[in-house]
Amino acid sequence: MPLAFVSLLVILESLRGVSAVSRRLPQARPLLVLAIVVSSILAFVSGYQASSDLGTLPPVLENELGTHHAVGRFLLINSLLLGTFAWVRGIARRGAAVWSLAYYLFLLGQCVLTVWVGLLGGGLVFEHGFGVKPAQQVGEALATPTR
Repeated sequence: MPLAFVSLLVILESLRGVSAVSRRLPQARPLLVLAIVVSSILAFVSGYQASSDLGTLPPVLENELGTHHAVGRFLLINSLLLGTFAWVRGIARRGAAVWSLAYYLFLLGQCVLTVWVGLLGGGLVFEHGFGVKPAQQVGEALATPTR
């Protein structure tokens, strides 16, 4: 879900020179940034809630899950900073160029981190069965050698 909002905001920011988009961007930007922040918070909380039910995991899976959680924390922090810079950019009377630069840098960071967290989470689901198989089966599948 965060990827959809991030993608839409990037598309709108890229097309801000088009007259129809530039008229609507001031209304759309705050809503999309708020949607990015809220969806990042919800994804972060739901990920931690789901991982608390896993119990003991093999070290390989523990490392992959730890990496996913760490990058997820960066994504959450980045989304909060993105929201802050979007808000400050909108009300700044001085230094608007600096706040705009910070906003665009954190938007770029949000794109990269959202894709990275999605790839890590997808790997956990599709390679190891996280969220699909019971935790015991996930650990057993890793312990069983494949041909």
